[in-house]
Amino acid sequence: MPSVQAERGAVATLVSALDHLKVYDVSPTIDAQLPMWFMYEPPQITPVVRHDQGGAAVNTISLNEHTGTHIDAPFHFAADGQTMAQVPVDALLLRPYCKYDLTGDDHQAGDLIGLEHLKAAEARGGFALQPGDVAVLEVGWDRNLPGGENGRDSAWWGRNQPGLSPEACEYLAEAGVRAVASDTAACDVAAVDAEMSSFHGHVTAFLPRGILIVEGLTGLAAAPATGLFVALPLKIADGTGSPVRIVLLAE
Repeated sequence: MPSVQAERGAVATLVSALDHLKVYDVSPTIDAQLPMWFMYEPPQITPVVRHDQGGAAVNTISLNEHTGTHIDAPFHFAADGQTMAQVPVDALLLRPYCKYDLTGDDHQAGDLIGLEHLKAAEARGGFALQPGDVAVLEVGWDRNLPGGENGRDSAWWGRNQPGLSPEACEYLAEAGVRAVASDTAACDVAAVDAEMSSFHGHVTAFLPRGILIVEGLTGLAAAPATGLFVALPLKIADGTGSPVRIVLLAE
């Protein structure tokens, strides 16, 4: 067995390596104005006590499992799939990611992101997916958030988005990805004014195969094409998903 000193040395080496990586926070702040998928209510943050009342401040938070940046567990669409409490704790801890920069394609609400778009993004980014990677889709949809470049309101954002085509979903699944993440509200679902199409990832390609879905990322433009994806979702009994704060680490 390795000595305690050897174990501490290995940990120190890991910490030193991580300390040299740049951190990209790609999750929004959770507040009552946070845009949501149109079927869900926004979070509520209610003060319970404040400093002038008891010397400390405490809030009660009420929120849907699919609030802000969140993870969809397989149980969300697969009755026999893992719940959030059953998803392994290391499922998205320090996983390699590859970022598909799709912003130049200028996809609009209802458009399908096809296999040809993914392959072109791979060529631009200079990467090839490996089994266990997280595929991150940078559509640039955060520009439509309130206060973003396009200045859409919350209701519009949650009802409109491009989504992955069935062929694109199958390509990512067959590559052996651990998760698919996007800066839209539902990575594979194309929608126009809440009229949905193409949810092949949720019902066939991803969740039933144990591939996690991560949605609602922000600020992906600053992050490089490859690096480490870090997320620890909440351990929720019978959970269909979990809000999560996600960071990308890269040199």
